[in-house]
Amino acid sequence: MENKEFRFQGLDAKTELQISLWLVIPALIMMFGTLYLSHQIFSNAYFLFPIIVAALITILGSITLLRIISNKINDKEWVIRINKQETITVRFRNYVYLFNLTDIVMIKNIGNEGVRYLTIKTSDKLLKIRVGHTGFAPFSSEADITKLDAFIAYLRPYIDQNFNRKVPKNAINPNIIPNFGVFVRKGEKIKYSIINRMEPWQVIAVILFIGIIFTILFFSVMEYYFFK
Repeated sequence: MENKEFRFQGLDAKTELQISLWLVIPALIMMFGTLYLSHQIFSNAYFLFPIIVAALITILGSITLLRIISNKINDKEWVIRINKQETITVRFRNYVYLFNLTDIVMIKNIGNEGVRYLTIKTSDKLLKIRVGHTGFAPFSSEADITKLDAFIAYLRPYIDQNFNRKVPKNAINPNIIPNFGVFVRKGEKIKYSIINRMEPWQVIAVILFIGIIFTILFFSVMEYYFFK
């Protein structure tokens, strides 16, 4: 391998989770506040009208807050260097991760057109890189996603030679992004969760069932508190 460097803007999973938690209370305030005001102003409106308005305001408000918070985070640069000795150095903020290609036991590269979730696991390190330019992941640009894809593409010959690809049954579109998949080092046992063993239609059925239960409970609470 030749010396290579990849730089892109993104977050780590810890920061992404913190931002999500920061949004919970404002989102709840927007939702229940809108429901209450809608009920007070449009008391004779159709039952679904306040809920639809509250959902739209909550989504738009959360996206706006998320973009504001993301813009205030100054240090979002990931720097990944690979040298001829197949040593990888990863820098993010004040953290420096140093390991060899042979130390990697798992690489998970999933996401969709506007978001990438890259996880690199070694025997003693776990890197979770988040890059995205969608409404709910506004901390990068399309160019950053291209650079992250280029990093995985550069590793792909080594991955193909030294890793087995995990093949979960629930993957609806395994080619949704370049080099999509979970790659496990040869000799390591590939483990499949219950969801991994399910067919796509089974996963969709479970999600719909949970959504129906949640909707019934939500409507019951709303009817009790706002539409008595």
